[in-house]
Amino acid sequence: MKPIQLNLTRALLVLGSVFLCAPLAAQESTEELVNKLRGTAGATGTEGGMKTRGFKTRSLSGPAAPATETRSVIFSPRGIPKAIEAAAEENKIATTVTTAPSSSGAGEYSVSAGEKAVEISYKVDPESKVSRDNILFQKGSTNFADEASFQVVQQLAQALKDPSLSGLQYVIEGHASAEGSAYSNQILSQQRSEYIVTVLASLGVDSKRLLPVGFGETQAQFPDYSEQYLLKQDRRVVIYRLNQ
Repeated sequence: MKPIQLNLTRALLVLGSVFLCAPLAAQESTEELVNKLRGTAGATGTEGGMKTRGFKTRSLSGPAAPATETRSVIFSPRGIPKAIEAAAEENKIATTVTTAPSSSGAGEYSVSAGEKAVEISYKVDPESKVSRDNILFQKGSTNFADEASFQVVQQLAQALKDPSLSGLQYVIEGHASAEGSAYSNQILSQQRSEYIVTVLASLGVDSKRLLPVGFGETQAQFPDYSEQYLLKQDRRVVIYRLNQ
């Protein structure tokens, strides 16, 4: 994958000066965002129960186990992003040799149906899901499209640095709408998720806690001929707490 050509320090200084006085986009408060990112990791077992959203549930068999969901995406063996390879070496994610179910983009290389592929999978806490379709990018680029998008990432950084989330690790998923080729969407979604990790790191979040994964259009809900207000919902960033 070609490195993103961007002077990040200069870009952040410019963005920071422009957006300093701009109001934050309407969304939940940072405290609410922290609680969501904590997921079931914030539950505390007392008297055999679990405290959830302010209510304590009773259990005869002890504290409930954290909820788990497995997420996966297929890459070409030739095009697995370096960040994902590193996560596999650290056993943060699982890799399985398989065959591609359909013609699609994968990393920097396309994979046709029946070709050898690698399935990347990892377990997350579904209760920690944070989805954002208001982090917008310029067309075909990793550059933010507007000031509000940078503000959303700023709030994410503030939340992720909360002491209650210390030590927890997160996956930053990039998703694309069905417009354009699956191949280009896969590459761009990976580059954008990596860029968000880079910006979060520049704002003080430990990058070792963050795993960027591009899903391309593999989870798009709407066909490419849909209205823009529908396609916008597929151009999103999704964040989960990793369950390890």
